[in-house]
Amino acid sequence: MESNPMQLEILGQPTYVASWSVAGIPGFMQTALAGWQRNHGRLPDRFVLVACPQVEISARGGLPVRVRELTNPRLRFQHFTGCHKPYLVILLVGEDAGARREVVQKMLSWSEGYQVECVDRTMRLRFIEAIEEREDLAG
Repeated sequence: MESNPMQLEILGQPTYVASWSVAGIPGFMQTALAGWQRNHGRLPDRFVLVACPQVEISARGGLPVRVRELTNPRLRFQHFTGCHKPYLVILLVGEDAGARREVVQKMLSWSEGYQVECVDRTMRLRFIEAIEEREDLAG
């Protein structure tokens, strides 16, 4: 993926998720990933992405240790919305990215997960799952 602006397609996202999704904020994903590339280099053409409001992580005392263990610090970063609300964005790469996403995301309230593919100036986010409340906090 290059750092030039790309079009964004979000596929399979349920309407109820779209009402609170950070992925739907115009330009958020494109600028978040372009910023990462400026600092770290080219992204793979395919990867898994999880986004979560930083306020949810802070409210629970910080990023869970297991999330740190399953993710690469270079592939975790904060990006702000146009309203200056910080989001943690986690990129997962490798053959086990999907399995790690499943574990990681269940520990992050109000998170959303996507399979990302960058092709022909288009960034395609294929919706995987949204977690509103962490499993250990539900009920």
